[in-house]
Amino acid sequence: SGISITGATGVSYTAKQSGAYTVVIINSYSCTTTSSPITVTVNTFPTATITPAGSTTLCQGNSVVLNANTGTGYTYQWLKDEVIITEAITSSYTVTQQGNYKVIVTNSYGCSTTSSVIAITVNPLPPFAVITAGGNTTFCSGDSVVLSIIGSSGCTYQWKRSGVNITGANGENYIAKQSGDYTIVITNSYGCTTTS
Repeated sequence: SGISITGATGVSYTAKQSGAYTVVIINSYSCTTTSSPITVTVNTFPTATITPAGSTTLCQGNSVVLNANTGTGYTYQWLKDEVIITEAITSSYTVTQQGNYKVIVTNSYGCSTTSSVIAITVNPLPPFAVITAGGNTTFCSGDSVVLSIIGSSGCTYQWKRSGVNITGANGENYIAKQSGDYTIVITNSYGCTTTS
C-alpha cells in the first residue's frame, strides 16, 4: 500500500497482510522502476464455539443439544472422537452417545476454525425391575399383599400408587392395603432412573 516494508529487499516476499504490493527495482546506476501492484486479500477466520443446551452428563436414552455459534454464510461440520459425523452439518447437533464432540465452522471465504472439545458422558440406567406379588392382588378390605422386587446394589427406591409417591415407601418390599396401580422407581448412584 505504498509503504516500504522494513527488511523486504529480496527477490521474493511472503505476504501475510491485506494490501496492494509493489516492488521497486534499483539497478547499479541507481535508476528505479516500480512494478504494477498485486492486491492481496487476507480473510478472517470465523469463531467456533459450542454451547450445550443442558447438562453434558446424561442418563442412557436422554440427549442434549449442542449449539455452535452462528454467522452469515457459515457452514458446519460436527465431529465425534475426531471422526466426521456425515449428516451433522447444521449449527445444532443432538447428542445421545458418549464422546468428545467438536465442530468445524467455515465462513463464506472458505476459512475454517475448529472449536474446543465438549465431552459428553452417558451414564447407565439401573436394572429394570419386575414387581412380584406375594399373594392375590384382589382381596377384601383389611387384607394386604406384599409387593417385592429384586434390589440392585447402590440403588434407592420409591414406591408409587397410581402415580403418586408413597411417603416412606423406600424399600425393596411394600405391603399394599389399598386399591391402585403400584410401581417402583429405581435410582442408581448416577441419578438415573427406571420405573417398573
